[in-house]
Order: sequence, then C-alpha cells, then structure tokens
Amino acid sequence: MTSGNEVGGGSLLPGGPPLPFHVSVGGLTPAQAGHRHLAVYVGTVADRLQVRGDKGWRDTELSWTNEQDDNGEFVARVPLSQDGKVRTRIDLRLFVADQQNEYENNRPRASYDMVCAEIVQDGRDPAIHPTAAAARLRLPVDATHLTVTVPDILKAASGGPAVEWSVRVRNSAGERTRSGLRIAIYLTPGAKDASVQHVRWSIDRGGRWEDLTGRTYAETDVFALAPGASRTVRVRIALPVGPVPASSGGVGAVLWASVGAPWWPSGPDRPSGITIDPLSTNVLTHPAAG
Repeated sequence: MTSGNEVGGGSLLPGGPPLPFHVSVGGLTPAQAGHRHLAVYVGTVADRLQVRGDKGWRDTELSWTNEQDDNGEFVARVPLSQDGKVRTRIDLRLFVADQQNEYENNRPRASYDMVCAEIVQDGRDPAIHPTAAAARLRLPVDATHLTVTVPDILKAASGGPAVEWSVRVRNSAGERTRSGLRIAIYLTPGAKDASVQHVRWSIDRGGRWEDLTGRTYAETDVFALAPGASRTVRVRIALPVGPVPASSGGVGAVLWASVGAPWWPSGPDRPSGITIDPLSTNVLTHPAAG
C-alpha cells in the first residue's frame, strides 16, 4: 500500500483562500479499503478542511490529537471506500485562520506548514503524531498577515478635554486583498467595580464624530485592504469630573481594539475568516499618576 500527496498550485495564505492538494492511494483491494480510512494530519492553525466528493466540496471534521497539551496536530479521517470502490485519489483543500499570536518575527512557525497522511484501520484512533513513514507535504506559505497598531498609553485628565486614540490596521505587503474587515472598539472600566457609563467618547465616522456615551462597544463599517494598504480609526475620550480611585493606580478607563471578519469563508476565491487575538489595548491614566 502506498500513499502520496501533492499541492495543486498557489500558496497557503493564513486568513485567505483555500490551498488545494490531493492524496493518492494505491495497492488496496476493495475489501481492504472498506476497513480503512485515511488519517490526514494538519500541523497548522487549521480553520477548515474540505474533501471533494460527487456533490462538490464538503467540510470534514478536524479533531485535536492530544488533549493533554499543545504537542499535537489536527487530524481528519476520510473513508477510503466510496460506493464499494477504492478511492485512489482524494482531493482536499485547506483554509487556515490568520491569528497574529501564532507568528514569530512576522512568519509562521516552521512546524506549522506541514500536512501528513497515512492509512489507518477502522476502529483505531489516529496516533498523537503520524508515523515516520507517513507521506508528508510541506505547504508553500505566504506569511503575510494583518498588523494592528495602537498607542501604548494615553493620558487624560479627570474633567479635562477629550484626548484622541487611534487604531491602525495594515495589510502587511500581502499578495491578496483583505476584504470584509471590521474594527471593533471596546470601552471597559479601568478600576475594579468602576463604571464607564458616563465616560464621554466618540468615534470618527468619515469626518463625523458619533457620540458613544453610555455604550461600551462600537464597530466600524466593513472595508477592504489592498496589499500594503492601511486604515486608521480615530476615537476621542474624556474622563468625567471626580477623583480617580487610589486603588486603580490612576487608571480611568481601558480601550480595546480587535479586527475581525466572518469566521467561515464564503467561497474559494474570497479571503476567509480573520481574527486578531489577543486584543490590542490601551490604558487611560490621570497625569498625576504618571
């Protein structure tokens, strides 16, 4: 029995369109195939894996192979028998989530660009790691991802004028346009049991300031970023009159920013779900506390 795999062209773009590849299987009789499946190990931050059948692409379940710690892979099980016949070629395509905290020096970790496949008897769970004899495919990866920039600290006086906070999102020299993006801004208390219901804050909506006082959450409109392009969202905030609680260390409020898009891709030619986690954050402090 032999197995092999091959990339169908292109490169894997985290948070982008799927990368097609296929696995070829040989040497199985119909009887043998009826009692075996293909274990496909995905050593990356998998978002979605699909298998092509008679009715087009369909999702296949991905399970984590090691619940005890992070030293494992995602694995899918694909039957090797279809309508009583041996499946000698299995077409797959992989979507990968774009998660900023999974990168080192703006590039994916080296172990995150590998797919392995091996034949497993039914009734047996795939091992935590594929065997050394498993067919392996190193995926070509476009390491581009979104970057989010915010000020580290913004100082505002209690009862003083509004200060401005900005969030800059950039498609870092990517090869594809990022579409369907939105920026979410959160306002949270900066001290235990504090309230932000009376904090005056607003967001710039294309040159018009929209008052958000009394709210704790706002989203921008949906937008696209061409390769290398960026977008900046401005937020103004003013702390109410009153002493800053000593227990807060001078913190008056906290602003958070995240960038998101629909988690599931809408089609093979449109960039898929993008999440930036952990959220970018900024703390507002009283000058006297600095």
